[in-house]
Amino acid sequence: SGGSAVWGLAQCRGDIPAPDCALCVAAAAGHLASACRGQADARAWYDYCFLRYSDADFLGLPDTGYTLILINTMNASGDPYEFDRAESELMARVAAAAGGGLARETARFGSATTIYGLGWCTRDITAADCGLCVAQAVAELPNYCRFRRGCRVLYSSCMARYETYPFFFPVSGAAAAASHDGEYQLSLIHI
Repeated sequence: SGGSAVWGLAQCRGDIPAPDCALCVAAAAGHLASACRGQADARAWYDYCFLRYSDADFLGLPDTGYTLILINTMNASGDPYEFDRAESELMARVAAAAGGGLARETARFGSATTIYGLGWCTRDITAADCGLCVAQAVAELPNYCRFRRGCRVLYSSCMARYETYPFFFPVSGAAAAASHDGEYQLSLIHI
């Protein structure tokens, strides 16, 4: 149709309350409208939602072509090798459970630390593709996030994240999660 067709996808994480979902999608849409004006392909990952549009039909196609890595600048407390082992085992469980579109797991580390892990996918891809996508994101974690308290690997179809504070719902300390957002540095990698 002469380039006039546009495909779009807006989705919230499966654990997000509807009012927070609506606010997130509105914020992401506003950001893309201003920051990506005139672009044929744009995407925005927020903590609670994902928004994408393109002049090519991407729906149903798992997409790991663009990678966004967010690294917590704080090092893990305690033995960093043991922390990474506990985080790796946790995130392997997240990847194994991600075929349902959203996986949330926790693991204890030491006597006082809980590690929270999450994987989620856009709903346009199959359960099998979701599992593979999250597994690929989890496989990237050791390449960028060794000894870190938290890390996120985001693709256009899925993401994987772990933290040492609760960041998914139900959350016992939502205010605590919000206060940690400043600990991140941003790396953008195009593959």
